[in-house]
Amino acid sequence: MTARGLGNAVRRAPEEVRRHKEAILEALQRGLRDTTCPEVAAESMLALAEVVRKLKAEGLGSAFKDVARSTKMFFEAEPEVLRSSAFSLYAALASSASGKRSFFAREVAETWVSLLLHLRDPDPEVSNARAPTSHLQSRSKPGGTTWLDSLFQVCRTALYLCAPFLGPERVQETIITSIGLSAAELQYEVCHCLVRDAPAVLERLRSIARSRHLENGQALHSATIAVLGDILEKARGLSGSCQQQE
Repeated sequence: MTARGLGNAVRRAPEEVRRHKEAILEALQRGLRDTTCPEVAAESMLALAEVVRKLKAEGLGSAFKDVARSTKMFFEAEPEVLRSSAFSLYAALASSASGKRSFFAREVAETWVSLLLHLRDPDPEVSNARAPTSHLQSRSKPGGTTWLDSLFQVCRTALYLCAPFLGPERVQETIITSIGLSAAELQYEVCHCLVRDAPAVLERLRSIARSRHLENGQALHSATIAVLGDILEKARGLSGSCQQQE
């Protein structure tokens, strides 16, 4: 069965997923390793997102860690279909990670830079893809409305769902309360938090900019290099303002 077929089967027959989860996970994880066809890997990630939503971290067992580690390796992929699918899967992982909190917090400490930068991904498949409503059903604003109206980009959804695993706390609050901000405005607000509260993290961003590689060794996508430069330029201006105020 194709990855898309497995994804459809997961939606229609969740009990079958639980009964045959090992075989399904093995088939879909094998699809992630298909480097000859980006579409196969992308479909496998979307199907895995369905599996994650059904089984949660506890039901996945050790496979949760394997899937999370595999998914982040597609964040800087050249084909936009891989980036979009990877962020969709990561959002599902984040929304299901309460049973693996310590592990996922360590992962987010590494992956949040990609999530932040790709808020301004140049491809609409990534920056304007509508996130599945199931990611946001349990997270609503006062008054009962969901974040879906304004937090619709698939990458932004993933960043929002990862926020509770992030530090410092002010960065969490900035992301979670970012309704109404554009992608660039949210990036600048996070940058402002780093200037005030986490200069060591800001220095890590400067190191990434110099090497053009993430801390896990992945080369930055060409489009995000300019975005990171813009964020750091904003940081320089904010740093100067803070020094003058002192």
